[in-house]
This record gives sequence, C-alpha cells and structure tokens, in this order.
Amino acid sequence: MPEAMPVHGIRPAGLPARHPVSPEIEALRPIDAVVVKLAARCNMACSYCYWFRDPSVMALPKRMGEDVAAQLIARLREHILDHRLDRFVLVLHGGEPLLFGKAAFLRLGLAAEALAAETGCDIRLCITTNGLLIDEDWVLLFIRFRVAVTLSLDGPAEQHDRVRFDLRGRPTHARTVAALEQLRVFGQEPGILAVADPAGDPDALLDHFVAELGLRELDVLIPDATADDTPPSIAPFFIGLFDRWWNAYATAGVRIRLFDAIIAGLVGASSGVESIGYGPVRAATISSDGAIEAHDVCRITGRTGAGLNLATDALDDIRATEPWRAIFDASLDLAPACRECPWARVCGGGHIASRWSSRNGFANPSVYCADLKALISHIWARIGPDLEFTTLQSTAPETLHA
Repeated sequence: MPEAMPVHGIRPAGLPARHPVSPEIEALRPIDAVVVKLAARCNMACSYCYWFRDPSVMALPKRMGEDVAAQLIARLREHILDHRLDRFVLVLHGGEPLLFGKAAFLRLGLAAEALAAETGCDIRLCITTNGLLIDEDWVLLFIRFRVAVTLSLDGPAEQHDRVRFDLRGRPTHARTVAALEQLRVFGQEPGILAVADPAGDPDALLDHFVAELGLRELDVLIPDATADDTPPSIAPFFIGLFDRWWNAYATAGVRIRLFDAIIAGLVGASSGVESIGYGPVRAATISSDGAIEAHDVCRITGRTGAGLNLATDALDDIRATEPWRAIFDASLDLAPACRECPWARVCGGGHIASRWSSRNGFANPSVYCADLKALISHIWARIGPDLEFTTLQSTAPETLHA
C-alpha cells in the first residue's frame, strides 16, 4: 500500500501528537441533534439495510405513538432550556419515516414549531426517505415546516433495483425518481444519498445523477460492515467514482460529500461529516418506543441499548451510559495501528461501526482500512499538483507586492 509520500513537496496533514479535540471538553457538550425513529418498519426490503440486520427492531412499535411524540417534545424543551441551546436538529428516520403518517407528522411539526417560538431555539427538521410515499400533500408538509429532505437513490435503475426493492420484490427506481420530480414541481431540491455497490459501475452512477437527473450535490456512502464481516473491496469503485468526478464534474461545481470530506482532511481541515475524518461521534437516537439509545448505525454491533426512555430519563442521560461512552471514546482514541497511520486525520479510523469486532470492541482499524488507504492515497496523488499550483500562485512575487 502506498505510504503518504510528499506530492511535489507537499505533505498531507497527519494526526498531531496532541489531539486537536479534547475528549474531556467534548464529553461535556450537550447533545444538539438526535435521530428520531418515527417508524420501525419499512415499505422496502433493501438487501444491505443496517436497521433490519438487528432482528430485535421487529419488536418495536411500528410507528411512534402520539404519547411518545409528546414526550419527545417535552424532553426536548427541558433539554433546550437546561443547556440554553440556540439550535437543535431532529433527524427524522426509520425504517421509512413517512409511514409515521401525515396527520401525526403535522402534529409533530406544529409542536416543534411552537417549542422553537417558546425557547428561541432554531429547531431544524431533516428527513431521510425512500420517497415511495411522497405525494403533493407530503411535499406541502415539508415546505410548511422547512424540512430538509434527503432521498435514498442508489444510481441508475440497473444498480438501484438490484438492491432496493419493495416488500413484494418489485423495483423502486422509477418511483423514487418520481418522488424527486414531485419535489421539484414545488421548487424543492432534495439531497441524494446513495450506498455504493462495489460491483456497480461508478461512471454510470455519476452520469445518471448528474447528466440525466441534473443533480449538483450528492453523497455516496460506504456500505455498513463491522470488522467481523468480510465485505468486498470498495477501493476500485470509489477510485473510479473519484476519477469520473474529478475529470468531468468537479470543475462544473458538482459536489460529492465524501470526496469533499476527504479533501478537507488532506489539507488539515475538519471533514464536517461523521462517516470519515477524525473527530467525536456524539450521536444519539430515539426509537419508536421512546428508548434513548446510542448511534443507531451501531445496531449492527448490538451496542446501542442503554435502558433509558423518554418517559423516565433526560436526553443527556445517554452520555453517561456505557454504549454511548464506548462509541464516543473510540471515535477520539484510535486503534494503535491507526495512530501511526499518515492518513489518520483524513480517515479518523473509518466509520465507527466499521471498527467493531466481537473480540476487541471498537479497538480495530476499519474493516475497510486497506481500501481507505488506497482511496485516500489516490486522491492525494490527484489533488497534490493542483494544491502546489495554488500555493505557488498565492506566493508569486506580484501577489506579495500587490
């Protein structure tokens, strides 16, 4: 595997001897965002879904009840006032969150709006949906409550329908694209979230998104897997995707969040995302039964339950539980092999769930470690000459004497 060699005299930003993030200070910061599981079921049966990898979710209420939603607002009010928060994010999720229903969504939106007016806190609503239920009424609800919508779409029909199908095994690509168009009728441009298919065609995926659907921003996720798994290599796909983006679309203003995050890390900045890059993971989740849990993606490790519930516990109580603290500590205290790696700041050890093993807990490099090294090395080799050109331009004599 290539080491972090200098490119034209420029070196990547490694992890400093003293971490730029103080675990002690970060552990004191109040929760300022939660994932809210409005529904524990889904109207699709995606082959790779992390949520249903844990069979215990089938015992949860299919939808969050009105009483639990009221408890959520009450606990959120308490939390905002206790910590004097001026901003809070509710990430509405599932299963499929639109199974929550329009009437229930309207009540929740009005309650969040009233709470924001009472406390002066800017409460932001975000939702990630497969789009199958989106119609005009749903779009009007999103507009009414300024909901930031993200659609899950895995590329052209051939790639998407291979892994994303409904409960009857029927393809869903056309219906998801129809949801995109329904949103656009009302001037709404959703975010797009794709999960990479290592066997897929990265050129076809990007051309479909940009040339055919006219998207300008998207994210392509690394498939969820733990260090106990043996997932296929993702490096060829992501390297191909980067090259297509860099060669054809980057200069046209098309943004891919993963690549933006990696480039930010390479030049010493924060990645701004949780999936890659060094920094604290402080995520918390509210399940449809009101349980307050740690990071929901870590359900694939079996380590999210904390015995807390909105009915009896405050939101911030999650920070004192072993599951939350184990994830938080591991996000800042990387495995020994990671600490010595020149890409440590860029990679951050990889997504926290990808570092879990039944033997060592989170004290492992990512199961995708070799792939991430290959991808980051490739990106560094591609962007290095451009960084050098920019640096030389900014220090040219005519600039210095201007």
